[in-house]
Amino acid sequence: MKNIFSKIIGLGAVGCSALLLRSFYERKKFKLVHYNIPTDKIKGGKKIVFLTDLHNNSFGKNNIKLIEAIDKISPDIILIGGDMITVKSKLGIENVLPLLKRLSDKYTCIYANGNHEQRLSENKFGLGYNRYKQILEDMGIVYLSDSSVDIGENICIHGLDLEKKYYLRRFKKPLDIGYIKERLHIDRSHYNILMAHSPLFIKDYKKSGVDLTLCGHFHGGTIRLPAGIGVMTPQFHFFNRLVVGMKRLGNMTEIIGAGLGTHSINIRLNDMSELVVINLKGRKRA
Repeated sequence: MKNIFSKIIGLGAVGCSALLLRSFYERKKFKLVHYNIPTDKIKGGKKIVFLTDLHNNSFGKNNIKLIEAIDKISPDIILIGGDMITVKSKLGIENVLPLLKRLSDKYTCIYANGNHEQRLSENKFGLGYNRYKQILEDMGIVYLSDSSVDIGENICIHGLDLEKKYYLRRFKKPLDIGYIKERLHIDRSHYNILMAHSPLFIKDYKKSGVDLTLCGHFHGGTIRLPAGIGVMTPQFHFFNRLVVGMKRLGNMTEIIGAGLGTHSINIRLNDMSELVVINLKGRKRA
């Protein structure tokens, strides 16, 4: 009996070690995920890189592996969906600013807030929100906070800030009535891309009239089951399908990035970090 018990403990230890090693691998490596999105609202096409939820992670010194991967893609624009930094008990930022500087020197970069950036407004982390925003704008990055920017080709990019209550644990209600309309003007004749950090409000995003919504926040579900089901989100939603991938609702597409980092729950299983590439394919020119 003792031998059987010892073998069970030994197998359990080996299994746990294997899972921990796999989780470490998935946190320190990333994969490219490509999405093709057709639209008749633009001519030609746009290649977009979408970054989200880096959480001060680093892939090689100064994120050189991430930069090299982006250079190979050679995007027309980089959209940044928030939570690049970690603002919890302390501020994690040292791996973020060198990356953003390198990228902004080469590419058009547009940045929208996640809940971690918005925490900087609490002014207790050694760097205030307005100062962080100014640092990025001085790099030439367009910083969207409940605001929008036209980028030509009939494309408009919007950045929506979600109030703190929408990030509370187990929150499942829709946005307040008129929430998006009060903050953003959506001209439906344009191709509208909305960066809204949480994917939870997909029905509200669809009602707003945008064509494409880019989200993150849920880190791919931490441990991902078959059919794209996430075991747990940072807001303690369990067995959720809105954690990663491309979702369609009516005429709107929502793309949820699994993110490039973690923070409080440093686990990824069947949930490798992602660098998202979106190919907008418009009408062919006459």
